[in-house]
Amino acid sequence: MSGNFKTPNSSALAVVLLMLGVVLMRPSSVVAREHDPCQFFPNNTVIRDPDDCSRGLTCINFESVVTKNCTGSKAFFDKDKKDCVASLSDHSLCQISCVNATGTFVQDPKTCYGYYYCQDESWARHGTCPDTYHFDFATQSCIYSHVSNCTVKELNFCAIVKDNEKFNDPSSCEKYFVCKKGKLNNESCKDTYYDAVKGECVQKSKVNCANHPVPDKLCNKKSNVYVADGATCRGRFYCRAMATNYDTNPTWSQCPENRFFSEKHQACVEPMLSDCTHDRCESRNKTFVVSPTKGCRHYLHCVNGISEGEYPCGNYFFDEEAQACTTRIIEYPVCAA
Repeated sequence: MSGNFKTPNSSALAVVLLMLGVVLMRPSSVVAREHDPCQFFPNNTVIRDPDDCSRGLTCINFESVVTKNCTGSKAFFDKDKKDCVASLSDHSLCQISCVNATGTFVQDPKTCYGYYYCQDESWARHGTCPDTYHFDFATQSCIYSHVSNCTVKELNFCAIVKDNEKFNDPSSCEKYFVCKKGKLNNESCKDTYYDAVKGECVQKSKVNCANHPVPDKLCNKKSNVYVADGATCRGRFYCRAMATNYDTNPTWSQCPENRFFSEKHQACVEPMLSDCTHDRCESRNKTFVVSPTKGCRHYLHCVNGISEGEYPCGNYFFDEEAQACTTRIIEYPVCAA
């Protein structure tokens, strides 16, 4: 990119730099964002800052932390090498040119509010305009966003994260994204849910799911009834009566704590009356609960509402009310032989 504007004198330049905020972010500082890209990535994932190609971010608890700040002759952060480099070859929209533009500002191609100050032809420093402002190349200044003509494309995740790094797809608890050869792929966990913190597929009960997937044809031949969600003991979908076909977008809800949903009774019932075979520790205030294993001779150890293991009573039965193994014959619906 070539510039045909005058170079500011040194005193004016200092004022402009101060007003436009051309400062270098120190490592380990948290980036405050309205839409933080790290909201999708598991802990310790390293990405390139989508708003600043000179910065490397580490995702911690879904927030961006600046851990690499590239300057001088190596002014770009390489998402694959996870280090500072002189140039990038991945067509990431990071490439700018300071040729014939020393002492001036050039547009950041990724954002409307970003810009680069060309300290010389090989050294660019990144800056951003204040909130509600956009950078205007023609006037070499920040202008109100409502008078700006700038538009920016949707974020390309594969331009900021290394291939094969899993990250969250918030549309469904079983889904996640992964980039392969620079292309975004949507993948799903099998019989498990994606843990957005750990970046792996885990037992469904260990994920605080907000978007349970609707099983295929769940509401087929069903209308105005609740159907178990197939993932939890409390969750259910409501299948509405439709004029044609069946409800393909049923509404999910769940029973109160210490109650399980019963399709048979179309109601929330005492857990001991339910035949649900999913994690029976869910929302329970008990340390031990009966296991779904047939015979009622096994129990689950509950820790924070999640099953942490199954244990046998030997030739005895497990009494959930007494929280102990007993010789008395027990036949709960979930484990009755």
